[in-house]
Amino acid sequence: MNNTNDFRLNFDWQDPGGAKGKELRATWASLSIVIDDQPATEILDRKTKTVRDSVFLPLFPLAEWIANNWWFLQVEADGPNQSTGNSFDRRHNLRWAREGFVLPSLRFITLGQHITAQWQPLEIFDAGIRFLAGGSALIPAGLFNERLREFVNSVIARLDQMNVTETTLHEQWAAVENADVDERKFCCAAARMGEDPYAIGEELQAKILNAGRMIRNDLLDDFLSLANIDRFDIEASALKVASESIYTNSDHIDALATLRKHAPSLETFERPWETGYWFADRLRKLLGGSHWKSQNLDQLAGHLGIDHLDRCLLPQNDDCNFLDALTGSNQQNVPKFIIQKNGAESKQFAFCRAMFEHLIAPSGRFAAVSQLRTEQQQMNRAFAAEFLAPHLSLKNDISAGTVGDEEISDLAADYGVSPLVIRHQIENHHLARVLI
Repeated sequence: MNNTNDFRLNFDWQDPGGAKGKELRATWASLSIVIDDQPATEILDRKTKTVRDSVFLPLFPLAEWIANNWWFLQVEADGPNQSTGNSFDRRHNLRWAREGFVLPSLRFITLGQHITAQWQPLEIFDAGIRFLAGGSALIPAGLFNERLREFVNSVIARLDQMNVTETTLHEQWAAVENADVDERKFCCAAARMGEDPYAIGEELQAKILNAGRMIRNDLLDDFLSLANIDRFDIEASALKVASESIYTNSDHIDALATLRKHAPSLETFERPWETGYWFADRLRKLLGGSHWKSQNLDQLAGHLGIDHLDRCLLPQNDDCNFLDALTGSNQQNVPKFIIQKNGAESKQFAFCRAMFEHLIAPSGRFAAVSQLRTEQQQMNRAFAAEFLAPHLSLKNDISAGTVGDEEISDLAADYGVSPLVIRHQIENHHLARVLI
């Protein structure tokens, strides 16, 4: 994935020819979407036998799609609750804004501080068009929002100029732009759950507002992104109970005090996983050794010099299984973890992810470890993978330039992680070719 500060929607108004519909005629244009200096709209036009970087279409449907999905594009993260059907894709992929015209398969999903853009070749047979380009990039969220806002405002200005007013786009965009602080907060909360904030039922609206009162601010966004709507009340109550069990705990033994003294200051990189890799490598070196391996939490505690590891851990909460782990500090400012995973390797991996969150967190902050695909979760996953299975150690242990499932399973058992972690470490660090 490339890093980029470049995202543009370039367009020029065109003669609509025989197009019908006043909104469509008024906004007929050529459009080129450029990401990292690459046109995602590069096409092969089979009718004219030419390749060009732009498409011809009315911009009204695209602007309307942006306005209708504005809050989802801002805050809705990809995660375990996203259906395998089209509902999530409809809110994030430009191809659903076509309305009979041609647009690329171009997906935008928030990671936090960045938006990930992913596009791929696509054949549209009835139009005789093939989108040729494929790629992925990170776009700073602020730049992304600015470009979309400029685009929608330009389309509305064009409509006004052509005396096409009071359209659905005017109405929807006014609702977005004129939302006050409380309305924006609610719209974001609903969108995190994949719910249209303008069509939400009163019962669910009340539940969301109640969750905002029950759940700590530092956990609320993750909860809304993870909660199962059919178990919403149960899971909100469970997270409240779990976080309160941490905060009200009166233990004064800080089992991680020595480890925390060795922790480096966080150095961030644009790719979040690089931050996790760096922190893991640095911490292992500062702890005085990089060759140990651990199969379970007790062994890990020994390698890290953690006495009384059990004092860190509080009991699981069965209704919090939408989390992998939860970490925070009690009233004595002593860290406590709730690990929701079972099995030695899963528990150890979740603990390391939570440990990373604790080591980088400001004093008193709580953090959720989950299956969300956000920058924060990418960081703590990368940290745990590199901390438990350093890629340089793996490189020495791999027998040849090609590895298969059996060797991956053996390495996983040796390092106390899942085979998937080993596979990702080998692939992400280009250590060997993995047989499929």
